[in-house]
Amino acid sequence: MLVHDELYDPVKRTKDMKESEFTKYVKIRDAQKKNQPTDPDKVEKIRDIFYSTHQNIDQEKLDKLWEFVGPKIEQNAGLAEFTIDYGGAESDFFFPWLVSVYTSPSEALEMSYGAGNDVAGKWVMSVPEDDKIDAFVRNDPTFVYNRERQLFVADLVTSFQERSSKERKTKIVDIGAGRMAWARWHGFQFKPEIQSIYAADRDATIDIKKLFDQNISDLGLEYETLDMAEQLRSPKCKDADLIMLGGVATYYPMDLFSSTIIAPIYQLLKTGGVLYFDLQISCPYLLRSMKIFDWPPMQLKDNIAAAIDMVEKVRKKLWSKGMKFGAEYALDTYNEVPTATMITFTKL
Repeated sequence: MLVHDELYDPVKRTKDMKESEFTKYVKIRDAQKKNQPTDPDKVEKIRDIFYSTHQNIDQEKLDKLWEFVGPKIEQNAGLAEFTIDYGGAESDFFFPWLVSVYTSPSEALEMSYGAGNDVAGKWVMSVPEDDKIDAFVRNDPTFVYNRERQLFVADLVTSFQERSSKERKTKIVDIGAGRMAWARWHGFQFKPEIQSIYAADRDATIDIKKLFDQNISDLGLEYETLDMAEQLRSPKCKDADLIMLGGVATYYPMDLFSSTIIAPIYQLLKTGGVLYFDLQISCPYLLRSMKIFDWPPMQLKDNIAAAIDMVEKVRKKLWSKGMKFGAEYALDTYNEVPTATMITFTKL
């Protein structure tokens, strides 16, 4: 199993980030009028730095990266400024990471652990500390929170192993599983004799066989390429002890999430089974990412209390329809100010 010996410490940072470090790029982007190009001199500066820094790389590979990234920078002054401030054009990994943001979010999230493609197209499991992207990976709340929630999930799945036996296997379902970072980066141990895991994601770029150094069937893992609606209809999800849905709920209006996702999941869970999901709130780093990395719009509440209140209203509504859940909320603790809550619903 591919598990790092030197995992990024979710708590450790090399600097404290101020709110202005995120709002700066939002203001720049908002000030850019529709169809107004980024300052051409600034774009040319970024291009020159990129090519001059990577003269040892095949020209065709550099051209391919710039053909993808260049137009994004030309259209987004906030992204251009971010690239300059963080030395993105000097990095061996920033431009390939930007490509993955648009083409495979699950691959982009691997950078939470310092893993990604370099400009030569080589996959690297740990970016060098002297690369410009290293400070971004260690300090940016986007990556910090992803590491925390993946660790939370790894602990959650492990807790179900502790109540498992050969006579009573536990069944885990990971919906929108991505590259299963929780199972690969946090020392999780598969125990197929007492636990089965069914996972799926619609990202066709994921080759699950390359992510583990064992046959996945020997790990008690089954993985399919399906969208979320298909997975929720799959008989393989029935009688689950734990269903996980990380990083999805914030993209839905909560009433829609409740009716189209939580309600079907209630029917799939065993009594006593658990649904895990998480909600992020409106905060400077998310607003920055939506503005300069073109993340899809998110349904963000202003604070943690408002997010929990929204979920509680949904839970009471489900309860009135006979779908009874108990609820527990865990705030992210590794960011200075909580920016998300991780939620477990237990079927009563």
